[in-house]
Amino acid sequence: MKQQLYLLPGLKTARHLSEQLESAGLHHEQLHIAHMDHTRTIQYHLNDLNFLEESDVIHSGERGFLVGMMLSLLTGIISWKLLADHTAGLLITGFACVIVLGFSTWLGGLIGASSDNYRLQPFHDHISEGGAVLMVDLRTKNDRKVLDSITSHFEPVKPAGFVSSIDNPFLGDLIPRKHYS
Repeated sequence: MKQQLYLLPGLKTARHLSEQLESAGLHHEQLHIAHMDHTRTIQYHLNDLNFLEESDVIHSGERGFLVGMMLSLLTGIISWKLLADHTAGLLITGFACVIVLGFSTWLGGLIGASSDNYRLQPFHDHISEGGAVLMVDLRTKNDRKVLDSITSHFEPVKPAGFVSSIDNPFLGDLIPRKHYS
């Protein structure tokens, strides 16, 4: 599924735009707001990002898994060569590979827990200055038409492009950016 992103000056504009979009037929669950003040976002009855949408846990965990696969392969080759004559060589090699893979995945997820989602990294400065980012899930072609017709009337709303809602470990900056909070 694709998501359309919009830069908004603040939560008042986000609430007004969300009300307009919902009255035009979009569901509340399709509208996600990224803002640094989660309490105010909830007070304005907006759909705040959850931990997995806001942080980079999944994306960085996937990257850690891919690095872990390579390190696990290397560990397996080395330990197999060193333990070829040992009776428990296969068991030790398998255990070492699982440990390396698990540790790399865990470490990637841990790094991602303290970082912005890679989709939100380009808007880090905008959000930290008090702005908001509206992420709209486009489920049908009609959603796109409704969205275009309503956002064209809002002056402070700036389109910021499209992103996919499916995580891709090959996209985003190599070094994740820390949270804005």
